[in-house]
Amino acid sequence: MSKESSPNSSGDAEDHESGTQKVAAVCSECGTAYAAEKWPDGKILLIGQRTGCQCGATSFVELDDEDEEFPPQPNAE
Repeated sequence: MSKESSPNSSGDAEDHESGTQKVAAVCSECGTAYAAEKWPDGKILLIGQRTGCQCGATSFVELDDEDEEFPPQPNAE
């Protein structure tokens, strides 16, 4: 999957000044989905919620176009 974006593509948007990419990410603890920025060093930060997930976790996993569904939630029944 290419992370480069063009005006006519539906791929991830990239900020060429900072090198960040807009991505969809899920909390690695509870599975809540967020809009996020992925930095060149691989760190994922939520957009508009810099303190982390509502559950208190600060670790997130990027979703890509090949993901068919969200990762399973640890407490799902």
